[in-house]
Amino acid sequence: MFIGEHPDLLDLWVFDEKNIYVVGKDGIPQNWDGIEWTPVRTNNTNPLMGVWGAHEKDIYAVGIGGVVLHFEGKEWKTIDTGSYDSLNGIYGFSSDCLFIYGVGGRVLYWSGEWEYREPNTIHDLFCFWGESIDRIYAVGGEGTYRLYNGKEFLRQEELTEETVSLYGVWGASSNDVYAVGSDGVILHFDGEAWSPMESGTKEYLLGVWGNSANDIFAVGDNSVILHYDGKQWTPMDSGTERYLTKVRGLRSDCVYAVGDDGCVLHYDGDQWKDMSL
Repeated sequence: MFIGEHPDLLDLWVFDEKNIYVVGKDGIPQNWDGIEWTPVRTNNTNPLMGVWGAHEKDIYAVGIGGVVLHFEGKEWKTIDTGSYDSLNGIYGFSSDCLFIYGVGGRVLYWSGEWEYREPNTIHDLFCFWGESIDRIYAVGGEGTYRLYNGKEFLRQEELTEETVSLYGVWGASSNDVYAVGSDGVILHFDGEAWSPMESGTKEYLLGVWGNSANDIFAVGDNSVILHYDGKQWTPMDSGTERYLTKVRGLRSDCVYAVGDDGCVLHYDGDQWKDMSL
């Protein structure tokens, strides 16, 4: 249950500056049309943890209790995948190639029908990223790291101690990947090995997204926003005191972050501005 006047937001999907979706703890997707936020009517009441769209008429949202909502251009419908384990997120490449994942390592793959994929872990999975289905990086609780090769999730060495979880992963390429997590942890993969980076914070980092190899944003607890310029991570003035959960964008001067109490921020290349619910 959220505490503020507005729902805590947990994910967003950006099609363009006049079509943005956010989801959160109230279970109601909201859409930005360039002027205002409009709640979307569904029959769901469960908190929604993740949202992803192949295009404007093919959008998924997932959440607690294994809920999966699908928008086909007219209305949002509940889909029964046969699994009721809570889901944390979605990652895909097209309408017939996407993954949903979550608690206890649950992973389902959609290719026209839902299929179980063995994740080789019992830990919660929090984020996927990849350039193609043949190489997807998956991170999760207690430093979990798995690599999907197009057929199966390969067991990899955990990237952190058990006390540290990884909540976000993004890459400029398959040989230039960043993972963020507890205690301000930022890890970088250079194609051969993962190594820690200096973040300058101990706050939990929950999301990471970049426009290029030298233009990357990470967000997290206590209104933290970090920017990487290809050389170092530096803090940014978020203009808010609310906790931030996810960050995504379109280009270097059009980046969005969401967080507690309906918080939505927009970065225009100069500063972060409030456009909250």
